[in-house]
Amino acid sequence: MSYRRLTPEEIEELRAEMRAAGQWMKAEMTRRRRERGEALEDETSASPITNGEASGSAPGDEHV
Repeated sequence: MSYRRLTPEEIEELRAEMRAAGQWMKAEMTRRRRERGEALEDETSASPITNGEASGSAPGDEHV
């Protein structure tokens, strides 16, 4: 198998494509979080990971 270097134009096209894909993914993740947040809005978490019990900390102390 042989390889060749990309031309400067090909590199810029690839970078632009990667930027667009990254922007799309950020938007998609935001949309999914929003949908999930709305679906879980009325539920309370029983998970020790999300309510702070797993680390022995109080809820809200995660950033300390």
